Amino acid sequence: MRANQLCEKTLMAGAVAVLAASALGAPGRFDLTGEIPVSVPSNKAFINLKGWVAAQTTTGPMIWKSGLLQTVPSKPGRVWTAVTGVNDFGDVCGMYQETTNTIGRAWAWVNGQLVDGPTGPVWMSNTATGINNRRELGVYLVPFSVVDCGNGSTQWYGKGGFGKTGSWKSAGPWSQQCSSACTIYSSISYAINNANDLLVNGYGSQSRAGGGCSLMNSYYVYWSNGTATTVPDVYYSSQPTMNDLGQVLSNASWVENGVTKVGIQFWSAGVATKIYTFGTLTPGMTVPSGPLRMNSLGQIIATSVGYPTGFYQDGKWYDLRTLANLPSDVTLNLLLDINDLGQIVASGKRGNISRLFVLTQRAFCAADLNFDGMVDDLDYALFVQAYNKIACPPAPEDCPGDLNVDGVVDDADFTLFLLSYNLTVCP
Repeated sequence: MRANQLCEKTLMAGAVAVLAASALGAPGRFDLTGEIPVSVPSNKAFINLKGWVAAQTTTGPMIWKSGLLQTVPSKPGRVWTAVTGVNDFGDVCGMYQETTNTIGRAWAWVNGQLVDGPTGPVWMSNTATGINNRRELGVYLVPFSVVDCGNGSTQWYGKGGFGKTGSWKSAGPWSQQCSSACTIYSSISYAINNANDLLVNGYGSQSRAGGGCSLMNSYYVYWSNGTATTVPDVYYSSQPTMNDLGQVLSNASWVENGVTKVGIQFWSAGVATKIYTFGTLTPGMTVPSGPLRMNSLGQIIATSVGYPTGFYQDGKWYDLRTLANLPSDVTLNLLLDINDLGQIVASGKRGNISRLFVLTQRAFCAADLNFDGMVDDLDYALFVQAYNKIACPPAPEDCPGDLNVDGVVDDADFTLFLLSYNLTVCP
């Protein structure tokens, strides 16, 4: 029996030098479950809980539902410019421009009907930053006017808010910028979640200097109950994002031992955790600006963490290309969005033709220590190495073989390993 063979093998130390993943939270592999024959020049696409994908393609807005590609109907007098979100009903939102001017307008494709988003003054541009399951749009207004305050020109800043067609609520009141001090509540909104929380920036007060007011470089969550909580250290390069738990993911800059660092920050319940460091901030430094997204399970995708297809789970970064089962002619370029089931929409190519791909994560298979979808002798060799060491190294070092996550690799883990070893194939 294979179990008896294993018992004999445990007397020997393995000597196979194979990179092993951590048994604690090691991700399941990803299968290619969808292929969408479109190109998205904006590098933006969005996936909902049903696995439906919305994107602005070279021919306009579209949504892909269960293998069928649908185009958002056109309307005279407008040019589609962006798709910015999709909810779990398959409603899509974005921005368009009128053919007679360059002012942007928010739009939504809701329940099969094309509607305009909430609007501000006629001289202001507005766009939708997302649509939630309440069919509320996150929006922001961008001004095209400058107010002369008598002591120098002061620009009116944009306003973040949320609402439905024809009406909206601002995340903080308009502020009079001709007073002796400026109070700026919000300038741009970035995300809205299903709890109606809004992620915006520009919150705080600042004294007037030189006849004008400077835009506040601060970010906050405007909660659905009307209160606001500041999110520290955000460094704008790629758009920050927020999940349904009100957690925020962003690029960030912070001071460490007197030196300013830049990297990726995860913020939750008032606690900011730096999960990747690009390095020391230097003059002229370009901070990565690619897609940066997360779901409510704490899974994160990023483009510049040593490779363009970065995937983060339980304290560790992976190159998703090493976790995905792909045909030989399929390549992945960027990960664009992730839903709460761990499904990912990515841009890539089949051969030389651009495509979007949907990747679905398998159930976690703890004993598959080398991530090849099997539990076999290669995994056994890795287990033996850990078994002979017994004690796990201090966190965050990997501890392959600690299948019950108790800090040691012992007979209890061996019993668990046998269960998967005898099945051979991961679920």
